[in-house]
Amino acid sequence: MTMSRYLLILLACLTASAALAAGRSEAQRDVEGYAVATCLVAQDQPYLKEQGYGWGETIVQGRGRDPEMLAPVKAAVMAALAKGDMPVARDEGNPQQGKALPVLYCGEIIDKPGVRAAITQVLAKLGKGR
Repeated sequence: MTMSRYLLILLACLTASAALAAGRSEAQRDVEGYAVATCLVAQDQPYLKEQGYGWGETIVQGRGRDPEMLAPVKAAVMAALAKGDMPVARDEGNPQQGKALPVLYCGEIIDKPGVRAAITQVLAKLGKGR
């Protein structure tokens, strides 16, 4: 392999690494975070509700995101929750029953097709508004 080929490979690796390091935009973090927060607010556990509410308020009030603009994300999360496909883990203390995993579910809700579509829609609108 020639030196120029090594340099091209190194440049490609550095470019890919820089793109990964850049991560998500602030808007994407906010919209995805709002989806997770909405999911947490809908849980039965008071602590999760409180955390979700605080996270959502930080996005809306602290970062100035318009709740009307985020409404499609909230609707998509609620539709996903209505399907009731919460992951369950085995409960060692009570093997006959499973243990619901709401934090896992809410953390991955942004990957549900309907929720991802709503996130993409809102991000497109936010991009046009700038």
